[in-house]
Amino acid sequence: MKKSMILFTIAVLFCASALAQDTGRGVITALQGEAEKRTAPEADWLETALEMDVYAKEMVRTLPDSFAEISLLRGSVIRLAPKTTINMNKLYEEAEDQIVTNIQVAEGEIWGNVNKAGEDELFSVDSTSVSSSIIGTVFRINTGDEGTLIKVYRGNVEVSGKPVGPQKDKALSEEPAEISGPTEVAGPREVTLEEWTILVREMMELRIDSQGRVVRMQSINTQSAEEQSSWVKWNKERDSVSPVQH
Repeated sequence: MKKSMILFTIAVLFCASALAQDTGRGVITALQGEAEKRTAPEADWLETALEMDVYAKEMVRTLPDSFAEISLLRGSVIRLAPKTTINMNKLYEEAEDQIVTNIQVAEGEIWGNVNKAGEDELFSVDSTSVSSSIIGTVFRINTGDEGTLIKVYRGNVEVSGKPVGPQKDKALSEEPAEISGPTEVAGPREVTLEEWTILVREMMELRIDSQGRVVRMQSINTQSAEEQSSWVKWNKERDSVSPVQH
């Protein structure tokens, strides 16, 4: 009897460990060109292949002229444009009664198709000084030396930021204004608050400069050459057959 109990306990622990490993990983489900990953900043980059696992804390990058798609185990999809590097900081990690996923875009551009999650789930994407909270959304985030551009094709994305770099104007620093909740920028303007939160609605784009200041909110021009690129077309084709639920 004791032996059976011991074996049962071991089996339960093994299943729990396997489940935690499953929720903390993704799989490369599409690849055009070449991509690499590494387990730590000091580790060597290793070539990836289709059906290869990607775990929390790992970094993934695409080489020039390459696209990659990572399907997360709870349904969402993240795709990398050429010359893009991301850090899979957290993948469905339990923290303070929430299940947290956080992906950092170190450089380049991603396209995300995030499934509709429960109230206890937080899915966020960071880039430079900006953090985006995402649920049931199709979006793009492009980050570089000039700042960050966020485009929302479906749903809404709540974007929060904090200016970086040189000290801001003294008057603004001494008397910071407050924003009670997500707001929408009506036209071209600059937000220089210490902290801000903006709701980017469907078919809108938001540009933030390298100092973390909002400089423009406008509608996405679907007829532009950039919106007709092979990268955009590839993502739309992949989304058309995606099982992601919004």
